[in-house]
Amino acid sequence: MVAAVGTHLHFQRLERLLHERHLELGDRVHLNSTGSQLYLMVKLPGDRGVVLSQSRLGHALVWLIVDPVLGSEPSIWPLDTSSEVLVDAIHAHATARLAGVPVASPWRWHESEPSDMTELADLLSERGVNVQRVAAGNRYFAYGPRYEPKLHIANGHEGAYVEARLSDIFVRVSIKASVGWLVDIYGPEREAWTRVDLGGSLGRGKLPTPGMPRAHVPVSRIADLICDGPKAWVESGVFWETSKPSRVSIGTWSDVEESLFLSEPALRPAGAREHLDAVLEQLTTFGFGDIREGGPDGLIHSDTYHVDWSGRTKDLSTSEIQRLNGLAAAAGEGLPKRLIVITNGRISGPAAEFADKAKAFVYGLNPATGRLNPLNSRARDLLPPLTGPSRYILK
Repeated sequence: MVAAVGTHLHFQRLERLLHERHLELGDRVHLNSTGSQLYLMVKLPGDRGVVLSQSRLGHALVWLIVDPVLGSEPSIWPLDTSSEVLVDAIHAHATARLAGVPVASPWRWHESEPSDMTELADLLSERGVNVQRVAAGNRYFAYGPRYEPKLHIANGHEGAYVEARLSDIFVRVSIKASVGWLVDIYGPEREAWTRVDLGGSLGRGKLPTPGMPRAHVPVSRIADLICDGPKAWVESGVFWETSKPSRVSIGTWSDVEESLFLSEPALRPAGAREHLDAVLEQLTTFGFGDIREGGPDGLIHSDTYHVDWSGRTKDLSTSEIQRLNGLAAAAGEGLPKRLIVITNGRISGPAAEFADKAKAFVYGLNPATGRLNPLNSRARDLLPPLTGPSRYILK
């Protein structure tokens, strides 16, 4: 009873705030508090309206904005979304319907603030690209059947991203704080993702480090690259399959939320040679452009990174990461090298935090599959999307 009264008072405050911030809506604003339905509506011609309500999707209670346009996607917001954002969102949808125009950006992408991602989505949409998803400040969206939608919350480790479709190819463009721009493409015929080499695609040659710093490439150039299509993309050539069930047990130690699989030859490494090939393949496709076999430092050599792969099973401590980072710095002839660690063990929380600060990448090697599992946030940022794009589509 107390919760119901509190919710009703909240809706009354939203009604007042909508009047205060958007006077032009006038008597179109209606608060329905009769019966069991409690919602705020902006009335449209023909007994229709844009509605703001609290709804339960699965186990989560969320704010839901629904407009009457057939096929439109509901706008979902976390329960702690500010009142100002909620009333501005319903205003944006309502005024667009009244004027017969598309919902203005960033609201059309279910975002409350302009960002690189909303700018990219706008540029792609203006050029006829089908933008399917924007995840930046608001990471809530609906998927599944329209008559019974489900809630998906985009993982923070996926960064801010735009998903778009060009013919039968899906593209995800993301920005992650540690690496900048990443572009992954998905071919339904293979049911797999592959990464685009941004250095090669933008005419800058293969880069030794993953990603492309945000400051080095304007949003408009990324939009041009996507619109140019596959002929302009230099692909890594290695695919991550996301739809196949596991054929080997990977144990409970993996930090990856869902299984990622490399191409068939890497699924069941039989020995050191196969492990080396699998690790080289993965590091290369993550974006480490000058990784190669052999050299004075060990199994894998790089001019930019010191790769420590000693087969240790003991958990990595902060002091050990500090020691290895010092060795990496000393290994560089001109500039200090950065650190990549491959271990058969785990890593402590403080050690992972230090590795992030040192711009190091730490991976656990699964000996059964040859797969690398990220053990710190910076390494996790390089993972491809965890699922195929069709999994979270509203149908």
